[in-house]
Amino acid sequence: MKTSTCKSNSNSKTNLGTMKKIVRISLLLLSVISISSCVNVFSLSDLRTEALKENKGSNPNKAKQLLSEMGKAHGIEYWNTIDTYNITFKEEFYGFLGKFSHPFKESDLTFSLSYIPKTYNGQFEFLTGEQKGTVWGIQDWQTYEKKGDQILKDEDKEKKFWIPTYQYFIEFPSRIQEATAVDYMGQKVIDGITAEGVIASWGTVEPQKELDQYVVWINAETKQIIKIDYTIRDVNKFVVGVAYFKDYKNYNGLLLPSEFPVKSNLLKDGFLHKMSIKDFTINPVSKESLMPIK
Repeated sequence: MKTSTCKSNSNSKTNLGTMKKIVRISLLLLSVISISSCVNVFSLSDLRTEALKENKGSNPNKAKQLLSEMGKAHGIEYWNTIDTYNITFKEEFYGFLGKFSHPFKESDLTFSLSYIPKTYNGQFEFLTGEQKGTVWGIQDWQTYEKKGDQILKDEDKEKKFWIPTYQYFIEFPSRIQEATAVDYMGQKVIDGITAEGVIASWGTVEPQKELDQYVVWINAETKQIIKIDYTIRDVNKFVVGVAYFKDYKNYNGLLLPSEFPVKSNLLKDGFLHKMSIKDFTINPVSKESLMPIK
């Protein structure tokens, strides 16, 4: 999208950035209204089954047991043995809606992600595209951009959303163990595999304005995650995502999926985007380097 009257390159970039944000918000709303008529844009999305909504079939103890078994199957204790990790991470956004659902210059790009596990401290370097070499960071929810040895603090909502979001997906089998409210969602067959579902949140499994719900669908035999359904309250109160965990690889006892294809209730068919783990390295940098703000 281009602007026809701009006095300078600086103003042009500012206008383009502002317009892209406006277009993203507008498209999300228009897509929900015109494409997914089943979505109620005026109410909170709720991932509970009808039975749970009516307080029937509740079994939080079974849910806790399933989450524990899932954690062991994924080797989550491994996160306690490392200081930092790096992942070469590919992201592909699809179609018209996918193009406007992210803040990046391209819809197909690769990042270098470095994190301190079980925290929200990390850095995010663009390896391809127009932003190649740009480094975003977050330290205790303070966002910044790194330019050489210089740390430029900011309050960037895109950084604050995307850097922790990627980390949460990577560490999800461990992170979801922190949920304080869980319940059993029953069984269903997903791609020919019998799965058991656990709904997880904080405080209560009922929908909340500021806290997300997650439904973890676990392979009944292997205890590996098949997919997760989740709300995205940071984006909008009615948006729901579905991420599949595919092609697991074992990294010295830690099980990570190679691909996370993602669907959305904003689309009738197809995937919105696909995240891919291309490589995983332990302790490539120090904790101090990922906490540069003194």
